Amino acid sequence: MNSNESPRIELIDLLPEEIGGLPAFVDEQPYRARQVFSWIHDAKVRDFDGMTNLSLAMRTRLKETCSVFRRDPVQIQESVDGSKKLIFLTDEGFSYSAVLMPGLERNTLCISSQVGCRMNCAFCMTATLGFKRNLSAAEIVGQIHAAATLLVPPSRVSNVVFMGMGEPLDNYDNVLRAVRLATHREGLKVAPRRTTISTVGLIDRVAAFVNENTGASIAISLCATTDEARNRVVPQGRRFGIDDIVSGLAGIRLAHGHVFTIEYSLIKGVGDSPADARRLSAMAARFPSKINLIPFNPWPGCHFERPDDATIEAFREILERKHHTVTVRISRGQDIGAACGQLDGCKSTG
Repeated sequence: MNSNESPRIELIDLLPEEIGGLPAFVDEQPYRARQVFSWIHDAKVRDFDGMTNLSLAMRTRLKETCSVFRRDPVQIQESVDGSKKLIFLTDEGFSYSAVLMPGLERNTLCISSQVGCRMNCAFCMTATLGFKRNLSAAEIVGQIHAAATLLVPPSRVSNVVFMGMGEPLDNYDNVLRAVRLATHREGLKVAPRRTTISTVGLIDRVAAFVNENTGASIAISLCATTDEARNRVVPQGRRFGIDDIVSGLAGIRLAHGHVFTIEYSLIKGVGDSPADARRLSAMAARFPSKINLIPFNPWPGCHFERPDDATIEAFREILERKHHTVTVRISRGQDIGAACGQLDGCKSTG
């Protein structure tokens, strides 16, 4: 592109109605924009010549004025359990990751929303790397596109969890747009309820996101049941305490059948006692919820430890006796640094 040419319009982060409003679609029927959207997100076509149900004139206009973003991973690491860590580089040379976890009934993709993170949770490796920048909606959705190429059709990415690098609600606008793109019925077709936004507890933005009516699920990350213990490892606890979070969740009206997921990190000596289990039960009883226990995954240089199996089981049994829906997460990809809390990156290649 020479200096006299206008920059090309990126299409991958535009919804069908936005594509239809572009100059290339003047005098075209609205369904043409939906066709282009489907070619990009459903068929995964990035070359306009491959959009064969468009006229030659339209394809020429698109090639002259638009582009389709695609950032392929620079490295793919495979775990002994079949999980794959996809490592991407930004234009600035910083890295971020997504983790694909194939299964018999579903293929789950854990994606990143930021390069680094501002939340500074002491038990998370990403926090040690600082914050570089937010990922764009194109970079977020691009992780789903890249993972899809690793699956053999008709297998596809069926579940998307925003549990990778970054705090999703700290990148609110881009994450919201990425959710709308990922769940669009003419695009990637990820079911809204199988799209999960995980937050450390930015409760004001949780309420705002629910009101966007995307249908996405919300998960709240906790590691303790008292502010004293939580504030030692989660600095954001000083902004939104546990009472703030519980009261906020109790006041949010969810769509029929939806519940909040409490992702409770079990860290030895932090919030893994029977008393913590009982307090967690009392908290969870105040709003529609299910509980996912996540035993701590160690990483180099971290002094925190995983509780022993007996402690984990005792914690689970207390919750089950109080009639909560509770599971213990089986962490995948630990051998390649792809399990919860282990993602690193942000190292410049320059």
